[in-house]
Amino acid sequence: MTDHFDADVIVVGSGFGGAVAAARLAQAGFSVIVLERGRRWRLGEFPRAPRLKDGWLWELDRGLFDIRWLDTMGSVQAAGWGGGSLVYANVFARPFEETLDDRWPDHLRRKELDPYYDLAAHMMGVAPVGEDPRTGKATPRTRLLEQLLAHSDKAEATVRPNLAVTFGDPDTWRPNVHGAERRGCAFVGECIIGCDHGAKNTLDHTYLTAAETAGARGVTDAQVQRIEPRDDGYIVTTSTPTDPDAPLREWTASKVVLAAGAVATNEILLRSRDIHGTLPGLSRHLGHGFSGNGDFLTLAELRGERDDMTTGPTITTNTVLDVPEGRRPVWYQVQDGAFPPPLNALLDTLLPARKARDWWRRSVRKTHPRQTFAVLAMGKDSGKGRLRLDAGGDATLSWNNRWQAALYRSQVRVGPAVAKLLDARLYNPFTWSVLRRTITVHPLGGVRPGPDPATSVVDEAGEAHGHPGLYVMDGAVLPAATGVNPSATILAAAERAIETVIRRSGRPDWRAPEWGAVVPADVPEDAAFTSQSRLRNATKGDGLVFEERMTTGRRRHPRVVLTLKAEIPGMDPFLADRAHTVPMRGVIDIEELATRMPISGTLSLFPRGEHEAMSYALRFHDDEGDPWLLSGTKTVRSRNPVELLTGLTRLRTRITPIDADTSESRRFVLTIGPADLARLGTSISGRGFTRTRRLRASARFLSFFATSALRRRGPRPTDGAHDAVTGPGEEASSRR
Repeated sequence: MTDHFDADVIVVGSGFGGAVAAARLAQAGFSVIVLERGRRWRLGEFPRAPRLKDGWLWELDRGLFDIRWLDTMGSVQAAGWGGGSLVYANVFARPFEETLDDRWPDHLRRKELDPYYDLAAHMMGVAPVGEDPRTGKATPRTRLLEQLLAHSDKAEATVRPNLAVTFGDPDTWRPNVHGAERRGCAFVGECIIGCDHGAKNTLDHTYLTAAETAGARGVTDAQVQRIEPRDDGYIVTTSTPTDPDAPLREWTASKVVLAAGAVATNEILLRSRDIHGTLPGLSRHLGHGFSGNGDFLTLAELRGERDDMTTGPTITTNTVLDVPEGRRPVWYQVQDGAFPPPLNALLDTLLPARKARDWWRRSVRKTHPRQTFAVLAMGKDSGKGRLRLDAGGDATLSWNNRWQAALYRSQVRVGPAVAKLLDARLYNPFTWSVLRRTITVHPLGGVRPGPDPATSVVDEAGEAHGHPGLYVMDGAVLPAATGVNPSATILAAAERAIETVIRRSGRPDWRAPEWGAVVPADVPEDAAFTSQSRLRNATKGDGLVFEERMTTGRRRHPRVVLTLKAEIPGMDPFLADRAHTVPMRGVIDIEELATRMPISGTLSLFPRGEHEAMSYALRFHDDEGDPWLLSGTKTVRSRNPVELLTGLTRLRTRITPIDADTSESRRFVLTIGPADLARLGTSISGRGFTRTRRLRASARFLSFFATSALRRRGPRPTDGAHDAVTGPGEEASSRR
């Protein structure tokens, strides 16, 4: 098959999609060449010195980071053997199915991809962070973030995500499942500037090791300029980044897999179609549907004497937020991020007035650089961006922040809330605060998949419509934001796509050789998403709280005082509930029976189809520990203001022992006095993330209450209608 080709398949790029394609094709017996523009980074070679010429920037000296300014958005990616895995934060997360809209075809949804996520998790060796082996404790940053919401209704929102990191003894080398030597994480917090310790499970030590073991050939310092069909295959033309004067080189293969990252992949295809004219059949939808994955970055600077926030893997926790913004929910997640000291030192040397800034930090703010960490958010942006070529043939982006205003508003609001909870100062990057431009480290889209060439660029295997044998297998084929770190989805989608390609080539039963060792991986983010979905449904329309205090008359015996706090989680489900159920909790004092005992239960407030205005069902234990049930009703018998107020402030009550002699039942009338009524009114408070939402919730409740009270009229009492009580506040336990 390779008689007149350099290889059966050329893979362009060694990142998450390219590494998968190279490994599987080589294992299936194809000859494979992987073209990578960057270098092979060895341990100890990653940039650390506070000088830009130490290998930090691609544009400067073919360094590690390639920062692209796409006019309306910045994009950061890596250059090197292993692609983005060299500098990503290791998170292996799956998107929540509920957040995927109709742009996601069936072959990219969880039901189809979950087995491939498990396969990728096995290949990458994922696990959640544990304790620092040198201290035996979780990192201070991990503990801080886990405690942040621990006592709130969002406690289940924070999880420790799976990380592609080797944990264990940091001093002992041992081979991973691919035979590459790894050792346990040393918790130095430098994952995003290249791991010099040897614990990060980057692609060069996982999929690319498997690829080269199976015979794939890696060629570095080769940057693709164009792709063109020839004979029954393709010619891929490359330049030499480290030697701009070197002649262009041509590589040939029957198939090409393009996986240079979303920006570069779109750029290569657009150039080949629109400048070189070599791929004229590419869809007119090429470049459409670009997404920045809703990325948003803030820096948190803790006040006072605090622990070191730079230790541990870059990301250790993930908090899922599902909040209403306008009329629809906004899903996004917030992650902690270590700010590596070498990167901080580099920025410190680049910014002006270093001595003044040091004095200000030490003397005025009284903080230390190691007390700063990143707050990383990502969510579901609109995915309406469009990549084009500028006059120089480079990618530029048409993007409008108004398209995702709801997401950005919600993400920006998180900052002050986090700052208050953490006692920290939060800073947005100047690119946002001044220029209103976001920075993405997760560029996606532009090569939409689908069966119809009139509406998509590639099919479900990533094969380009109009150009057989040309495939795209990286983040460019994801049709919208994942709302989570997308590397796992790129891996899983590439696993499925390349399996399809191999099977189409005459091996219908082919499977990756590692399948036999795959065990379904835990998905901690699913539990967080599910809990927040339930919480959103319960709190839709925002909530409300109020307090009420009811007592028997001062001269009545026994004296009873009931103090309750009502919490309506969400006005929408409350109003939709026929019973209008309100959770209640508080304390009860009953002379000679219970002294300030906790009591809880429900209030049914103006239930539909019932005569009672309010029905209470509460439980408590007496001083002996025996359980009791308190039940009571309030009834409105007239719209006359005096009778209406009397009905709404008088509770006819019965307490009954549970699982005991019901002859011990006691009956009371509890009333809300003028002072307590005033306190009840002032205690009504909406619950929502913004003041507007809190006021709206309060207004909806008061409107419901007033309307229901005026409409409610119970039956007129008959001669026996007062058998529940003998008079205001008078005990009637002997009446049966």
